Amino acid sequence: MLGAVMSDEPGLARYEQVAESIRRAIRSGTLEPGTQLPSSRDLAKEHGVAMNTAQRAVSALRDEGWLVVRPTVGAFVADSAPEASEDLHETVAKLQHTVTELEHRLADIESAIGTTPPPAG
Repeated sequence: MLGAVMSDEPGLARYEQVAESIRRAIRSGTLEPGTQLPSSRDLAKEHGVAMNTAQRAVSALRDEGWLVVRPTVGAFVADSAPEASEDLHETVAKLQHTVTELEHRLADIESAIGTTPPPAG
């Protein structure tokens, strides 16, 4: 139903990969507002994960405002995407860029004051 294309972002837990797959389906219009998601069992099978992993992804999306969960009925796409929702890939890329920039700045400071960083590891 969702295409089950898992996110391949390095460092993401399996439930985060499932959640990102569902976010992408919502952003692309594959899942429209009000659409009911498959059951946790079906989501798990579709994404090749344990049912608890699928349930955790749905819970995370509910907490973020992407989904509305109605007990004993199911999970539904919220009427509107959460505000300031940013693509996870973009967020990770920005963070990686910031870390690299900070590493360079720290190296410049250490060089200027004549200290050397401790050995890695």
